[in-house]
Amino acid sequence: MSAPDPQPIVMSNPVPDATAGGAAGAAEQALLRQRNLYAVLSQTNKAIIHRVGRDELFAAVCRIAVEQGRFRFAWIGLVHENDPRLKPVARYGEDAGYIDQLNLSANGASASRRGLTGRALLSGKYVISNDFLNDRAMAPWHEAARRVGVRAMAKFPIRQGGAVIGAINLYAGEAGFFTEDLIATLDEMANDVSFGLDNYVREAARKQAEEALRAAEDLFRGLVEQSIAGIDIVQDNKFAYVNPRFAEILGYGSPAELIGRSPLSIVAETDRSVVAENIRRRIEGEVPSLAYNFTAQRKDGTTIDVGVHGARASYRGRPAIIGLMQDISEKKRAEEKIQHYIVQLENSFMRTVEIATTLSEMRDPYTVGHERRVGAIAAAIGAELGFDARRVEGLRVAGHLHDIGKISIPTEILSKPGKLSAAEFMLIKGHAQASYDILKHVEFPWPVADVALQHHERMDGGGYPQGLEGETILLEARIMAVADVIEAMSSHRPYRPGLGIDKALAEIERGRGTAYDTNVVDACLRLFREKRYQLPA
Repeated sequence: MSAPDPQPIVMSNPVPDATAGGAAGAAEQALLRQRNLYAVLSQTNKAIIHRVGRDELFAAVCRIAVEQGRFRFAWIGLVHENDPRLKPVARYGEDAGYIDQLNLSANGASASRRGLTGRALLSGKYVISNDFLNDRAMAPWHEAARRVGVRAMAKFPIRQGGAVIGAINLYAGEAGFFTEDLIATLDEMANDVSFGLDNYVREAARKQAEEALRAAEDLFRGLVEQSIAGIDIVQDNKFAYVNPRFAEILGYGSPAELIGRSPLSIVAETDRSVVAENIRRRIEGEVPSLAYNFTAQRKDGTTIDVGVHGARASYRGRPAIIGLMQDISEKKRAEEKIQHYIVQLENSFMRTVEIATTLSEMRDPYTVGHERRVGAIAAAIGAELGFDARRVEGLRVAGHLHDIGKISIPTEILSKPGKLSAAEFMLIKGHAQASYDILKHVEFPWPVADVALQHHERMDGGGYPQGLEGETILLEARIMAVADVIEAMSSHRPYRPGLGIDKALAEIERGRGTAYDTNVVDACLRLFREKRYQLPA
């Protein structure tokens, strides 16, 4: 059985005279103290949110402690690798050289000689000396403290990655200055600073992931621009994009010569009606993709036989066809390269989605796999409703990304084991809008951003963030809402164990037609109760 955590140390703690000044004066002083405590904590949290670096945060904490907490001076010291001494890295207030006289160590062998510092760093708990000049353990520093007017002091350890790396050191000019409410506030402040330090580490990891994402995008762009296959995008019966290889196959000097032209302008007259019909079928959704051959007309009037493969997609939010084209004379080599290229594109795309999902899971380790499982359930429901394979894949991708906005929510709220406060729940509810803001500029071939925004809307208008009702909610979002409830209720959470699939199904059945879409609920119930669909692992 492990030993209990060491308790905070409060030394030489005289009891202030509560009767001085009368009840009214005491009440006024208590109110002032509460305001000061709130200001210290509030401004520290603002500093954590808005500061861009550790040193700037430390400097702000020291300044806030002195200006708002009425301390004489404050400093923050860190223990560096291979050096056990607590070295000042930030300070504020008039200390008359007191800080520079210190030589403080976290080393266990010297902790007894180093007073409060060694105890705070080794125990990981705050230590208080509320009557410094009468504290025998502080005798080596009595003269210096008397000279600068120090009568009480405290040290609050700060952590990074769970390990104590330093302490916040606070000095007051009054004995008994550190009351219980002040100690609680300062302890919370130190914990918030520790959270801020951990957040800097997470932010560095996030930036690294973003750099990886940019590298993946550069790779994607390089694959397209340097591909041996001709690539084009047709929108509004015009070329919206062609790559250099596409222009080369048709004898044009640059892609710019083809942008804005009709795709039929490169087709020999004998094949124009067939090509026009194939474009219409894909744009209108009759078929998702087509592969066929036709005779193309080059810039110089000569003709060549080409093979094309084009699929209906969304380009800048509107229907389009993305196509690949190759000279038939190189067909065998082209087929191999195109297939390899398609796999690379799919892998690059899914890697991008996985990076985004990983960013979210780094912030909320207690729900790892939630997005992936919701995507799988949503895809199964979509297939049951008759969605084609491409639309089903869109549901899967949307499931992977629907909660990415939670990256903006503090980790301690995401993983809080108890009931959320009203303010905390409002932060959680904001993740749908945050997800949309992250995804809205990404040109997916599916409405991924809108699904993320609407997956907490309900049929009766009781959802959020827009209070949409009925058919105004995107069908994919109605599917995602049911899939999200099924997975969330069935899985474990920090604040409760998993409730099981039966209770999850009972919940969506209870909300059928009110909270949840009737057809979606019926499809989900068929999957689990009749077709024996199992929750993804």
